Amino acid sequence: MYDTLGFTLLKKCTAKCDICCFESAPSDEEKLDINRVKEYIEQSKELEQIKTIAFTGGEPFLVYEELLELVRLAKAAGKKPNTITNGFWAADGKTAFSRLKELKAAGIDYLSLSYDAYHGQYIDVNNIRNILNAAAQLGISTTLSIVKIKGEKIGDILDQIGSDIYTANIKIVPCLPSGRAAKMFHEEQFDRTILAENCRCPYGGNLVVLYDGKIYPCCSQEVPDTNLSIGDFNTITLKEALQRVKNNGLLYFLRNTDFRFFTEYAQNELGMELPQKVVNPCELCAILFKENKAGLFYDYVVENIKELKRQMRKDEERILS
Repeated sequence: MYDTLGFTLLKKCTAKCDICCFESAPSDEEKLDINRVKEYIEQSKELEQIKTIAFTGGEPFLVYEELLELVRLAKAAGKKPNTITNGFWAADGKTAFSRLKELKAAGIDYLSLSYDAYHGQYIDVNNIRNILNAAAQLGISTTLSIVKIKGEKIGDILDQIGSDIYTANIKIVPCLPSGRAAKMFHEEQFDRTILAENCRCPYGGNLVVLYDGKIYPCCSQEVPDTNLSIGDFNTITLKEALQRVKNNGLLYFLRNTDFRFFTEYAQNELGMELPQKVVNPCELCAILFKENKAGLFYDYVVENIKELKRQMRKDEERILS
């Protein structure tokens, strides 16, 4: 069940982090049509399965007035809006409190912060402290996401933030070999600890519209490297997008089986060489489906869908007999 709708409002960011999956930078101009985003939010009113609407980037606070309006619209549509930021705008406590108070009134009750050694090259740690402090006063839940490479120590980041960290959830994320990170780091710097044979897709509930308008069936940093897009939000409705996801056989097996369904076929029939360990399931997904490889699984998926339907008919007949 897809219950979260995400919009990557723009590619532009105030930072140019080595780890960025989108290779965002201050010079980027790609941006979603704000009016089309509003239309999708309006369409979500008729879709009870959509519970949450998330606004990401790039850096969504670069278009703060638009963000504020979209949050209000999402709340009015009966959804739970949330957003993410690197905190560039919170240089003092007064500004942090004022903006979060505005967002709280508009409907935000959850905020994700990105801060680590890479964001720290562009963002002062006091900005993060200001946001965490203001969020705690206003009753806004926060998560601090810290991305790290293999062997990197992160304790000093928590020490720098100090006691303001106590009210936040902390999410430590191993850096994926995607976007700028794939160019900036050597292969051995990616922390591959997960057995590929044990992988299962963790992101089945998110429908995401990227800054270029392409719609993807998850929020993974790796998904732009695949050809798993199910359409363009400029040309199809939200309802049509959800229907495409529902009718997609490959996505059905991604959501309802582990990756062995694909890896065994990839190795035995397609001759793919797959790693024994990966950073996480998203890396394995990208290896399998990037560079238009998804089409290689078409016949295999179709045959398994047919077999699944045959089995369902047999089960129905058994129940009715």
